[in-house]
Amino acid sequence: MSKITIKEVAKKAGVSTTTVSRVLNGNNEGHMKDETKQKILKAIEELNYIPNKHARSIRSNKTGIIGVIIPDISNPFFSLMVRGIQLVTMKKQFSLIICDSMNSLKKEVICLDTLLKERVDGVILVSSGIVNHEVENLVNEGIRVVLADRKLKNVDLSFVGSDAFYDGYLITKYLIDIGYKEIGFIKGPTQTSTNNKRFEAYIRTMRKYGLQINKSYIFLGDSTFDDGFRIGKNLLEKLKKLPQVLIVSNDIMAIGVIRAFEEEGIEIPKKIGISSFDNIFSFMKPTLTTVHIPAKEIGKEAALMLINDLKRKNSKKESKFVETKLVIGQTTKQVE
Repeated sequence: MSKITIKEVAKKAGVSTTTVSRVLNGNNEGHMKDETKQKILKAIEELNYIPNKHARSIRSNKTGIIGVIIPDISNPFFSLMVRGIQLVTMKKQFSLIICDSMNSLKKEVICLDTLLKERVDGVILVSSGIVNHEVENLVNEGIRVVLADRKLKNVDLSFVGSDAFYDGYLITKYLIDIGYKEIGFIKGPTQTSTNNKRFEAYIRTMRKYGLQINKSYIFLGDSTFDDGFRIGKNLLEKLKKLPQVLIVSNDIMAIGVIRAFEEEGIEIPKKIGISSFDNIFSFMKPTLTTVHIPAKEIGKEAALMLINDLKRKNSKKESKFVETKLVIGQTTKQVE
């Protein structure tokens, strides 16, 4: 069977090829009778000139595409989140455009602009920082947005993730309960809400139980393995006395710290304990004491929330918090 041409579509609809092109390109608003447009769409579908999905897209002004922006595709936590999103979108017959902002605000803005130009139906955003203006542009263009894992300040949008403050409290309280008193903290980027809430919980929990917060035990990193390794080496060089235990912003950075310590012959948890968040490396030895954050579930719930919202005429703002739990590993110990 020969390939259907635009001339055949035009002939069947009784219009010119130029008119068909205008409909295909979406350049028909206010310049064409609806009756003419419907004739062309009918001809397109009957002749199967393009896939029916695209014809429906033209008719409904929907692309059937969801955009996803994550800060680091190499981090298994975000890869699992994308897997969860894809499990839902494939079942619901949506396509995905995945953008990796590489923990860069500048790249995140480019990603948001790209998705706007692609006219995606909705966006699931794991933000690297403060992009309020760019997100508002999406919303103003009628694109639905769901925030995953991280919130944005002063922006009223739907959210799926864990209670980051509770997660910070959970790990800090556990370490205090097993006898640790000198607790340090390696914090991730300060522009992300999750890191800030966990750190805030650490500060407040330490004060609640009357423990001193030593500023020399607090470090700032970028949530990567390399930066964890760098901070670990730096900590050993600069501190005359190590803290008893460290809380690290995520598992990947924690592994970097552990590798730095191992290279210097520092035994864990004998010399210093390590704890973190995410629980994405259950196979590693020693096993990490960490807070399990269900990344795949966050992805699934965010996709469902967005798709359900797309079915509504007016967007509904909602929040869903997933359940987290403490995982006790071999990188901490009972302190006598």
